Amino acid sequence: MEENSGHISQLLQKFLFGQLTDVEKLQFEEWLQANDQNRQLLESFRKAKNIEQDLAIVKQLDANRAWEKLNNKGKKPNHKWFIGIAASLLLLASFFYLWQNYHLRTDDTIHTSASYLVQDVEPARSGAILQLSNGEKIALNDKTSKTYDSNKTFVGNGRELVIKNNKSQRESRLNSLIVPRASFYKITLSDGTRVWVNAQSNLKFPAQFSENERRVSLEGEAYFEVAHDAKKPFFVESKAGEIKVLGTHFNVFAYHDDIRATLVEGKVEVRQHENKLELNPGEFASLSKNNMIKGSADIQQDLAWHNNEFYFKKETIVNIAHQLSRWYDLDVKFRGNVQLNKEYSGSIQRDVKLSQVLEMLSYVSNLRFEIHGKELIIENKS
Repeated sequence: MEENSGHISQLLQKFLFGQLTDVEKLQFEEWLQANDQNRQLLESFRKAKNIEQDLAIVKQLDANRAWEKLNNKGKKPNHKWFIGIAASLLLLASFFYLWQNYHLRTDDTIHTSASYLVQDVEPARSGAILQLSNGEKIALNDKTSKTYDSNKTFVGNGRELVIKNNKSQRESRLNSLIVPRASFYKITLSDGTRVWVNAQSNLKFPAQFSENERRVSLEGEAYFEVAHDAKKPFFVESKAGEIKVLGTHFNVFAYHDDIRATLVEGKVEVRQHENKLELNPGEFASLSKNNMIKGSADIQQDLAWHNNEFYFKKETIVNIAHQLSRWYDLDVKFRGNVQLNKEYSGSIQRDVKLSQVLEMLSYVSNLRFEIHGKELIIENKS
């Protein structure tokens, strides 16, 4: 039987609902017996604990809805989700089939069975630690929803911290929003600027900005939607340099001594000592020690985390491991002679368990994954 992804997805859908005709049963059996990967694909559907969990793998394109979906996961679904499930299954089946054959591949694709895990790991959840300028630390999670100071400046809960604009005071001392591994968080600063902060990041900010400028400091990764104020430029500081904006949307990656800024909307100026670069939408700037470059950005790749997505485009297993480590709170170790420079491409939603991400990687690589407590071990399959 000629393998057509649309036809195969229809057969999968009908099989799951017991609607195959006699002719289709023969076609489906022929496809099923063609290779081990087809049988494993079917088994992954049959073993799924619920369809909704599998549907979560399908990529969402709306960033705001994706972020809300991260915050709302775990709530009981409305019973009306059953309406249209056939169409959803068709999309899901097409996604898995296309993924297996096209998306997660290397130059010398090796089809293998999925790895077996000792245990599974939940994805990151919304939460952070607020450290006030006086040293007091406050856990921001689902169990907290209150104001945190006598002036009612800080109002927060497990999803978002809002800094009230109090024009009667100018508090320049810095507070810290600390987002640990396996977490993410959103903060609205006193000027109305919204910041989405990624795992393993630290954003330092004043309760109230000065009269002349707005300045924050970032170690890690964050997406900014800066409130426009032509009289008060907004600065983001990092170890490698700083970014100056008036009002714009951009992403900053600054986990180490390097910084990468990707501009989505507006205009920014990236500075390092006396050197300056101006970015237009769709461009990035990369800063390292005494070096600045800019070029055309891959917006989908640079903003993937903000859009609730793992998006690997010619990424090595080392870079992939760094992302998994931050998102799932794991220490990653390589065992044996794993090819660290081999490149992978593909995408999958972030709000899924670790096993689902590793299963996709395992389908088209010669890698085997084991989880022991907080440790993820990656090795070649024997």
